[in-house]
Parts: sequence; structure tokens; C-alpha cells
Amino acid sequence: MNKYIIFTDSCSDLSTELRQKNNIEYVRMGLVVDGEEKHADLDWIEYKPEEFYGWMIEGKAIKTTQVSLGEFVDCFSPFLEKEFDVLYIGCSSKLTGSLNVFNLAKEELLQRYPSRRIESIDSLTASGCLGMLVVDSAIQRDKGLDLDELISWIQENKLKYNQFATVEDLNYIKNAGRIKGSKAFMGNLFHKKPIFISDAHGDNYTLGTVTGTRNADKILFDGVAQTIDKTKCQTVIISQGMAMDRALRLKKRFEKELNVKVEIWWVGPIIGTTCGPGVLATFCYGKEVTRYDGDEIGPSLEF
Repeated sequence: MNKYIIFTDSCSDLSTELRQKNNIEYVRMGLVVDGEEKHADLDWIEYKPEEFYGWMIEGKAIKTTQVSLGEFVDCFSPFLEKEFDVLYIGCSSKLTGSLNVFNLAKEELLQRYPSRRIESIDSLTASGCLGMLVVDSAIQRDKGLDLDELISWIQENKLKYNQFATVEDLNYIKNAGRIKGSKAFMGNLFHKKPIFISDAHGDNYTLGTVTGTRNADKILFDGVAQTIDKTKCQTVIISQGMAMDRALRLKKRFEKELNVKVEIWWVGPIIGTTCGPGVLATFCYGKEVTRYDGDEIGPSLEF
């Protein structure tokens, strides 16, 4: 069996510790902060998470950029040189064009390394769902799955990672082009909190809105409670961006009521730019996601 390395990207929100523990690499997307280019750094070396979210609070203009061709080539090349094949598990193609850039990089790299395999998978998700999928994929690899077997496993399981997320201030998702300015204004005025899932087509789908932060956090718990498969998911992920107090309350409740392990992650710079300070999300492995925008056939959660 040929050796292979698993790559993901900045949208996975995977910490340095988790990537090192599971032998996972990542390619960096980019940020432009008031005209200055930076990396979307999951190691938080170039800047700390508090500094990053502070930029948004200060009103700095932040834009995100997809993985560059050079980043793919520079990151993949050392492993291909050592005769590793490469599997890139990327953020949903509905949310970024990085998979298109990957294909250009693959074409270039195969000319240099024609005996190697360079494969990709559209995860159809992002953030904690993507991170959990990548970690579980590394675990499957370490159990002995070859590259083709792992690709099949991922395709069979990638829609079983469930997300429930909310934001504190709608202006950030308005600035990212996700909602209209009028909706953001009225939503903030009446303390409306949207609940997002990652849908079956790889896009963000709004299940609905509730009034107030505490009601939103309750649904983040209820969503996991209704979808988790506790026979296969012993760990629930809570991701937060400057919402640690709320994350800790949810963690305590998950541990007490569901008797599961809980990890709290930072929402990284790409997802954080879209969602802003106060973003909070919960993730678990469980029921397959079937809902997507425009489809009323898929099951609704009972909130």
C-alpha cells in the first residue's frame, strides 16, 4: 500500500495539537485586513484569536481569499518528493473555490511527479464538521485503510457530521454577502438569532430564527441531542469566537445530560470573518443531513 498524507485547509478550524496528534497537514487560505495580506493561520502564530476578533470589533475591513496555487504546490511538493500520495479533504465547494485551484495545482504537480496520486474530496461542509471528518479520516487511515478505501469511507460518511450554529451580530454575515442589510438591521433590532446548519448540498441553510442568545444556545444543544449517534460519536465539538462563557455552559450541559466528551475549539479566521465575534456552534456525528435550501422533504428538527 502506498503511503499517503491527508491535507485539509483553513476552514477545518483544526488546532495545532489535533493536526500533529493525527498526522494531518493543511493548506492556508488568506486574509486581507485593511489592505494588508495575511495567512488564515490555524496555529495563531501571526496573530492571536483575540487580536483577530478584535480587528472586527474595531471595524477593520477583512476579506478572505481561497487557497492559492502556490500554496498547494509548495505544501504538497515535499510529500510527493518523499513518495507520498496526497488526499486533500477540502471545504465545501459551495463556500470556496479552493477545489478549483487544487485541480490546477494537481495538473501541474503530476507533470513533475507522474507516478504519484493527488486526490481531493469535496467535504460539503466546513468548520467543526470538516475538522471532525478529517480527524476521523486520519483515524481510519491509521487503522489500515488504503487511499481508495478511505475515499469510499469519506463519501459514505461525510453527510453524517451535523452542525448547529448561530451568530451574535448579523452585520458580519451581511458584510460577507450572506443576508441583506435590511434583514441584518431588523434582526439586530429585535435580537433575532438565526440557526444555521450545513446542508446536503454543502451550503449554509437557515433552519429559522429565535429571539435572544439563550434561546439560540438551547437550540444548539437540542440539535445535537436530536441528531447524535452516541454509539459512534463520543465527542461533541463546540466552536466559539469570543463566546467562551456560553461554550462552557453548553459543555457542562452536554457532559451532564448526554454523558459525552466535549472539546471546545476556536472558530478560525476564515469562518470567523463571515460570522464575527460571538459566533457559537455545536457539531456531532449522527443522523445523515438530508435538508437543503428549497427542499421541504427532508426531516425538520423538533424545536
